[in-house]
Amino acid sequence: MFVGSESSPLYLWFRGLSLGLAVGLITLAFLESAVRHLVFARPVDKRTITVNLGMWAFELVLRTASGGLRWLVFSAAATFAPFTWPLHPLTWVLLYVVVDLFYYSRHRLLHSTRLGWALHAPHHASTDLSLTSALRLGWIQRVMDDFFYLPLVLLGAPPLAVFIVVELNHASQLWCHTEVIGRIPLLDRFLNTPSNHRVHHARNRSYADSNYGATFMLWDKLFGTYRPEPGTLPLGWERPYAGANPFVIQFRGLQEWLKTLTAK
Repeated sequence: MFVGSESSPLYLWFRGLSLGLAVGLITLAFLESAVRHLVFARPVDKRTITVNLGMWAFELVLRTASGGLRWLVFSAAATFAPFTWPLHPLTWVLLYVVVDLFYYSRHRLLHSTRLGWALHAPHHASTDLSLTSALRLGWIQRVMDDFFYLPLVLLGAPPLAVFIVVELNHASQLWCHTEVIGRIPLLDRFLNTPSNHRVHHARNRSYADSNYGATFMLWDKLFGTYRPEPGTLPLGWERPYAGANPFVIQFRGLQEWLKTLTAK
């Protein structure tokens, strides 16, 4: 049965996966808030949680509205592939590793270009790193993200398989957005952990421009962008705090980028 069909088991599994991830994340976020309140006496600010969840809800609307277009483009691209990957366990593992490399490349590009940072900066706006911070993403960036993985479809990966693996790759980072979990020496060397990801969310860009991997630290170590956590680092933008207005958070960086164009 065609992997993209709405009646296929793979498609139904993908829908269940998305719902399960959403429910799981919200449950973990409330548990994290309780731990921070009871153990660390520093609960997550309710306004921050509200802003993060509100921005996520609007992102879901945008991605749902553009989902048909993304699927149309990926399906059309699949017709040009010289062959189609067979779906067996080894293929899924290989696809995940390649997607993680693509994620690293995309993430690094977002940090190293002015327009990329303008679109990605909303994710770095929070000065308080909590699990719901994983949901504070740039709206424009999220509508465009999937197209970065289009070459995989042209190389024969089934479109729905790419979407599923990309979703799993993103989900692997959810637990990294927290200050509750300290260093984990056995994992910090190899995986994207809370310690490694706090470095990435540092206010100082010399730290933030590192640790780009979603799941593995392999690519950062291979390409020289890995930095271990030196201690407690201030988090957020290098600019002054963006406040709680979601539209300021989303578009301030883009507005600053546009000003650089008009200044020329």
